Amino acid sequence: MFLSAKTQLLSIDIGSSSIKLAQLSGSQGKFELSRLGVMPLEPEAVVEGVVKDEEQVVDALTRLVQAEKVDTKYAVASVSGENVIIKKIKVPIMPPEELEESIRQEAEQYIPFDIDDVQLDFQILPQKVRNEDDPAFDSEDEGKQEVVLVAVQNEIIDSRSDILTAAGLKPVVIDLDVFAVVNALGISRNLETMGSVALIDLGGAFTHLNILMDGVTSYTRDIPVAGNHITQELMSKFELEFEAAESLKMGVIPDNVERDQAIGAVVEAFGLILEELQRSFEFFSTTSNAQVDQAYVCGGGALTTGVDGLLADRLGVPVEIFDPLEAIKVSKRVFDQKSLAQMAPLATVAVGLATRRFDYK
Repeated sequence: MFLSAKTQLLSIDIGSSSIKLAQLSGSQGKFELSRLGVMPLEPEAVVEGVVKDEEQVVDALTRLVQAEKVDTKYAVASVSGENVIIKKIKVPIMPPEELEESIRQEAEQYIPFDIDDVQLDFQILPQKVRNEDDPAFDSEDEGKQEVVLVAVQNEIIDSRSDILTAAGLKPVVIDLDVFAVVNALGISRNLETMGSVALIDLGGAFTHLNILMDGVTSYTRDIPVAGNHITQELMSKFELEFEAAESLKMGVIPDNVERDQAIGAVVEAFGLILEELQRSFEFFSTTSNAQVDQAYVCGGGALTTGVDGLLADRLGVPVEIFDPLEAIKVSKRVFDQKSLAQMAPLATVAVGLATRRFDYK
């Protein structure tokens, strides 16, 4: 089959606690949900973005694909974690074709891996008008352009591709979680007019932060503390099993735990994540001379009761739990609306990936 921009791709998001699958028909502004499903994973199957139990993950993905009656084999997946590097760098101004030839040499000073062991990509950012009266003006930047540099270790890409292949799929695009979230938000928002926006993906192993300025990635960070840390803290404090601690995060309080105790414990468990996010916001403000105007929260951690108010109080910005399906047509005959509403934030990466089309880029 000849692939084109009209070829529908099946999106696969392999997280630390579950695999999410999504498929969208149509195009930007006219998307309709075709498929959306979740399959849980056993603990330790995926650790910090790295698949540790390939057999278990392949089995779970295969069962999910069968359950959703998937009719395409062409898939898009994504990666994240400490094996993924995203940096905004400055390089000499040159035509894109020349930069493509020299980017490996430019990247070596920023990549903590052997340059031969990674896949590189880049995006040239729009040139800003330079004003010598601007406090951020630096004469050394004359003759330079800003570029978003992305580097991913080959073994991580190969691992994702091998899993999709073993499950009977054909991988055609490997994206990044943080960019998939941007794509999901872009379905319902004009990011170019929103100023500085923070996208906070509260996963199981990582809290992924991506701060956009006028729709362009300006700062990213993968914080290695997330939902699993909160669950472990609650398990330890109240001597709970894993499932009971997960339920407590979503407001189901065990009989032997007082409500105020539960709320206090969740707030306390979030402390380290809040501290790291606050530090990141401050760093962004200092280096960009701008303030975050709005934050959106997604991922499994977004299902935690009251998390939007908790983040808003600590970070000092409006915070919204993001529903990636709000601007997508959804058939009430095919999908249960209550179930969709409950799982929507969890599916943000999968929905964002599902907007991708095969474009040879």
